[in-house]
Amino acid sequence: MDQIVFNAPDDGHAIAQAAGTQFFYPGCISICRVRDGVRLGGVVFSGYTGESISIHMAGWTPHWGSRDMLFVVFDYPFNQLGVKRIFGQVPETNTRALEIDRKFGFRQVARVEGVYPHDVACIVMRMDREGCRFLGVKPRNVISNRTMN
Repeated sequence: MDQIVFNAPDDGHAIAQAAGTQFFYPGCISICRVRDGVRLGGVVFSGYTGESISIHMAGWTPHWGSRDMLFVVFDYPFNQLGVKRIFGQVPETNTRALEIDRKFGFRQVARVEGVYPHDVACIVMRMDREGCRFLGVKPRNVISNRTMN
């Protein structure tokens, strides 16, 4: 059975490394979907301002974003933290990540040149609470070892 694991430092570091960012504990929050001890995918949240937060996503299997996982991923920032929007930063060359973000409901709000190595631009993606379709999803089978406050 799948588990949704909150804030395990090893998961946070693995997700951050795969997403091309850093995981600083405390200060960042990780949510990882695990099956039989194997990471399927997850997110790291950072940069919480009260009004917004940044998300970094990574997956090791194509369908890591299950119904339950996506509910938890978006319930945490929007309902538990009360942010109004989530931002993602994606290298312009990572077309697969941009495609996934758009499928999740993010929209492009900016392009910043020279953010990544080899002068690759950063695409800033945004999701507003009102536009998050995953908040209306009823989770089916969420088992967690919630360790965050």
